[in-house]
Amino acid sequence: MEISYFRTHSKLFEIIWPKEISQSILKEQLMVKAYLEKEYADGIKEIRMGFNTLSMRLVIDISDKDCFELVEEIKSSQLTDFGYQTKTWEIPVCYDEIFGKDLNNLSKIHKIAVEDIIHIHYSKPYTLHFYGFLPGFMYLGGLDERLFSPRKEKPERLIPAGTVAIGGQQTGIYPSDSPGGWHAIGKSPIKLFDIRLDPPCPANIGDKIRFFPINKEEFYQIQKKVLGGQYRLKHD
Repeated sequence: MEISYFRTHSKLFEIIWPKEISQSILKEQLMVKAYLEKEYADGIKEIRMGFNTLSMRLVIDISDKDCFELVEEIKSSQLTDFGYQTKTWEIPVCYDEIFGKDLNNLSKIHKIAVEDIIHIHYSKPYTLHFYGFLPGFMYLGGLDERLFSPRKEKPERLIPAGTVAIGGQQTGIYPSDSPGGWHAIGKSPIKLFDIRLDPPCPANIGDKIRFFPINKEEFYQIQKKVLGGQYRLKHD
């Protein structure tokens, strides 16, 4: 396991993996997280995940020597692969130009037809690595390299909830209205964060997300069902 560490504060400590988005790193992160929660439950207030990090907020002060020894302990331990039971969630997306207002611009940038961008985007599943930025915002790994797109130089003041967008090496769905610098390619009628539910987000870290295309008529039909509490997300 190739990991290092960074001690940001006497009670803040971060384990770091190589800077890449991969399922093998995610698997290691989940194993390390489970190990820490089992062996050091009383000493850890919170663990947060990133694509390449596990960040911990601690109960007591920790020295640089303590950090080094903990990382060495993790490296030498026989970590358990729990074989997490994951689900694949089916999320409808309308890629119509009224929602995907940046599709034409991305088509020019990548020299790929709009129809091909759409097909590339929904033709493969994505992996949920962690939540962040906004409550219910899923950071997904697995975007096709042909669609990697630098974030906008000037972010939008308002991206509507449900907008499906691409930024950098990632794609995601804005769960609520928000400023943002990603490129809008479509919109989902699904509500991905509901504080009234337990848990408020349906998908767990490690789950798969698969998008499927719908037209405008289907979008508004599903949206009506969602608002009436009559639509349930499908998963395998």
